[in-house]
Amino acid sequence: MTATTSLSRPGAPLRRAATTLLAAAAVLLSACTTTDTVETVAAPKAPDIGLYELRIYAAADGKMDALNARVRDHEIPLFRKHGMTPIAFFTPVVEPGKPADNRLFYIMGYKDRAARDAAWMDFAKDQEWAKAYRASQADGALTTSIATTLYTPTAYSPKLNLAPAKSPRIFEVRTYHANPGKLEYLHERFRDHTLDIFAKHGMTSVLYWRPEPGQAGMEDRMTYLLAFPSVAARNEDWKAFSSDSEWVRVAADSNKDGPLLTQNGVVSVLLKPTAYSPLK
Repeated sequence: MTATTSLSRPGAPLRRAATTLLAAAAVLLSACTTTDTVETVAAPKAPDIGLYELRIYAAADGKMDALNARVRDHEIPLFRKHGMTPIAFFTPVVEPGKPADNRLFYIMGYKDRAARDAAWMDFAKDQEWAKAYRASQADGALTTSIATTLYTPTAYSPKLNLAPAKSPRIFEVRTYHANPGKLEYLHERFRDHTLDIFAKHGMTSVLYWRPEPGQAGMEDRMTYLLAFPSVAARNEDWKAFSSDSEWVRVAADSNKDGPLLTQNGVVSVLLKPTAYSPLK
């Protein structure tokens, strides 16, 4: 595993959707306790989640504030009304001197696929949503694309902890592309070694996922979410991890019969939570 320090944009694995009201509804339907390194307050009762959804909205020029406002003021209350669990809302961390990245990443939780599909069906028909959507589009579409991927938690994933951290954190979502026949060995390495070495270096494991079967471009992939106190801490933690003698040995052993990952098989995006994100 190689730590990446630059931001990468997700590509082909994610599907695109139009932004009209009818197309939005179609997309919503068809596509549609870990030990922390910072002090936390008492956690709320953990929701019953068996299915996660990572959604990525690309905001139209000049529309990022309006998109955030619609999500914060209208979509999140309606999500909860229809039995969905809003988990996290993020925008990318942009390095100084780099172009703006006007994307909104968010994570939703559901009991299972049937519950997810039923909830989005009800959401799409909700007149309050229709009204909010039309009003938000009055001066032009807020988004240029919507991408979505469904995941189930791995057996070794920490239990979701929505307790807010008292100190600000940044997050990193990483997707790994395994070589054919190597995905289960990759999961085995995470389960038996990598998570422990992450914890040793102060890296907080949040969630580990398998993509739901049948999603084009997501074969032989896994995705996970880490948390860090800051970008600087993240960079130092990855540096220490990469040079850890235990990790060097584990990596060598796991790759002795051929590399687990494809060339350039890591996609990483650093994220900062929005002010309204439940997970911070």
